[in-house]
Amino acid sequence: MGIAALILGIISLLVSLTIFLDLSLILGVLAIVLGIISVVKKKSKGLAIAGIVLGALGLIICFSTDTPSDTSGTGITNDSGNGTQTVKVTTDKVKMEKVGLTKAGDYVIKVTNNNEGSVCLSSITANFKDSNGNFAKSLEAYNSFVVIPAKSYTYVYIWGYDENLSQYADVTFATELANISEDFAASGIELKSNNTGSQIAVTAKNTTGKTIESCSVVVLYYQGDTIVGVESGHSDGSTPDGSEAYINVEYATDSDYDEVSFDKYEVYYINASYEY
Repeated sequence: MGIAALILGIISLLVSLTIFLDLSLILGVLAIVLGIISVVKKKSKGLAIAGIVLGALGLIICFSTDTPSDTSGTGITNDSGNGTQTVKVTTDKVKMEKVGLTKAGDYVIKVTNNNEGSVCLSSITANFKDSNGNFAKSLEAYNSFVVIPAKSYTYVYIWGYDENLSQYADVTFATELANISEDFAASGIELKSNNTGSQIAVTAKNTTGKTIESCSVVVLYYQGDTIVGVESGHSDGSTPDGSEAYINVEYATDSDYDEVSFDKYEVYYINASYEY
């Protein structure tokens, strides 16, 4: 039994260094159990103790590997010169809060980046709870790979089609960081907009120093201080540095697909991807 504990402990330790962590956990527990039984029965005590130690080490490595911190990543901020520098950013400094429901039932969320560097959020999830505090539904925001400069904010939304999100009493938010690499522009996109009477026409001037292949924005529609609609838009095709991309964003509609009345609107940057 002591030999078996030793063998299982060795295998558990070796497997803990691979991706098969569940198997390592099982083997580690078995090594510890068999080792304890062997020690109690005073059979192969030395081998049993070695098996217990190795099994315990396997468990320690598993738990330290299986529960990594997903809350930190890499962002960028403006350098003192003309370039940028890499900085550490965390989801702990990303604040998400409900803005309201649109006439179509879309759930609008304000996302504020309190980090010292820009962040790229690969996903934003809302976990809805009922009046008893029980989890009911988890939904991801329509917008993904949301780029937010340091000390700034933007808005995303959860599509409300065929959903009654007003029925939920509480909600919690979660997000995941994607490292800002050479894929997305964290700065250098200048937005201007115009209400044409039938849509919002957005001009995105590219001053990133590189060619972008797409640019995404979100438009919020308000009646007074109440949000009544939200729509996204994006450009396709190459936009060299110094040139402008053009994005047409439709007016918001209600749940019956009728246009909603609004007296003001706001445009926010979501992302722009570089061309390679």
